[in-house]
Amino acid sequence: MLKMTTDLFFTQLQSLDGYAVIDRRDTLFSADTASVSNISFYAEIQEDADGWVCTLHATQNGKYANSSKKYANYYKILLDAKSSLETLFSSLTGTSSGASAAATSASDVEKLAGTWSGEPQIDKVVILRGGRGFVIFRNGASMNIAVEVRGSSVTIRQVGKFNASFYPELPRSTALQNADTAPLIEWNLTISGNTMSGTKTTLVEDSGSTTGAASGTVEVNWLRR
Repeated sequence: MLKMTTDLFFTQLQSLDGYAVIDRRDTLFSADTASVSNISFYAEIQEDADGWVCTLHATQNGKYANSSKKYANYYKILLDAKSSLETLFSSLTGTSSGASAAATSASDVEKLAGTWSGEPQIDKVVILRGGRGFVIFRNGASMNIAVEVRGSSVTIRQVGKFNASFYPELPRSTALQNADTAPLIEWNLTISGNTMSGTKTTLVEDSGSTTGAASGTVEVNWLRR
């Protein structure tokens, strides 16, 4: 169980945008092995009376951050690993998902603030002034998002837990089978006036896959309401 957990956290760390990961699990941590500019991270997992408590610790440049959550079962710790790491590192560095804090202008994000629509299975997308927002699906599911703007290019990423309802285009059984291991949904759009168009990276049907789905891109167009 311990090896499975450390392997999964290491894999999820490698998948975070903006970070180069060095495996130091077999190295005794000390001031000599920690780089001033790098983030050092470890997880502490303890069994509780009615579940498990996972506390994540990280340090960088003399700063320290931690985050603790309680889970009903051990498996849920693994499902939540990536989003928990992103939240922890954001609180430590003051950035989102490893991106540079200077990459997004607040005024640019504010220009996008409002309600957008355009995808058949999405009721609306609400973008807030602070670079956050949420997606409301027609099936009732709600997804939190983070928004970054670079000139006319807009990147919108899923934030938080996996949910099979985020893939309404797939057969329900296929979505349930793939959701827990799927990469985070991401939109790469170009803004022009009151429209945004580009691609969405998500799960798509794939008859050649053993699970019936694979990561792929689809064309999307959004319109400000």
